[in-house]
Amino acid sequence: MLSAHSQDVVTHYTRRHDGRDGLFGDQPFANYGYWTRDGLTLEQAAEALTEVVATAAGLRPGDAVLDVGAGYGAGAVIYAKRCRPASITGIDITPVRIEEGRRYVAGHGLSDVIALQLGSATAMDFADASFDKLVSVECAFHFDTRVDFLREAARVLKPGGTLALTDMIPRRGTDPGAYLRGEKTLNSGVCLDNPANAYDADVYAAHLRDAGFEAVRIESIVEWTRLPFARCLDAMGEREGGERGAAWRRSAARLREFVELGEDYVLVVARRAR
Repeated sequence: MLSAHSQDVVTHYTRRHDGRDGLFGDQPFANYGYWTRDGLTLEQAAEALTEVVATAAGLRPGDAVLDVGAGYGAGAVIYAKRCRPASITGIDITPVRIEEGRRYVAGHGLSDVIALQLGSATAMDFADASFDKLVSVECAFHFDTRVDFLREAARVLKPGGTLALTDMIPRRGTDPGAYLRGEKTLNSGVCLDNPANAYDADVYAAHLRDAGFEAVRIESIVEWTRLPFARCLDAMGEREGGERGAAWRRSAARLREFVELGEDYVLVVARRAR
């Protein structure tokens, strides 16, 4: 049974399903992208972020991969095409994303490689040491709690297996009370703040080690993710004009405000101890 917080996450992403407005072209991404140069489309930047995670995880042919918070399967399709793992299992708690994702995967002829299913990040229905690699893009801050997820991640990874994810946390020295927004989330009307996950990279690293990980690396990439995404929204707002354009600009202003309050966007990489 989902916690109240997790149910709010499902509500948010279910309501947001019909408001995507084709932002990412033909690929059903839902991330802030990785902006390495000017002129990228949202679709290109989102694909680039997926590739950053794949590279950090060291995905390679023959791997059994677990994608936690797989969404619509766009990332899994990129992993399958670029890295050729033996299998990718994707889990997500939002039913509409799994339903749409299965159709997307089938449309790419990858149903024999990618299996999407409902599942909880904090109570995974997999045997110990089932996977070589575990990836997760922009969702661990939602997990109730992230600490429980890290313990499960260590359990289902094989000894020596790699965890690679992107996440949002407060910067060192940030007051969690200022970092936590307590506001209703755009397009859903629910609050997704989880105080249990509001800690900085030093505490995050300690939780990883306590869960059984080593070779921990936590790197800020906010300058290539949240901030350029906000600039992209501003540009979209200018082009669109009217109320819709104004809505894009308000979203951009909120993203910048969160960063100014101390929000960081990080790449996290760690190895399951042998």
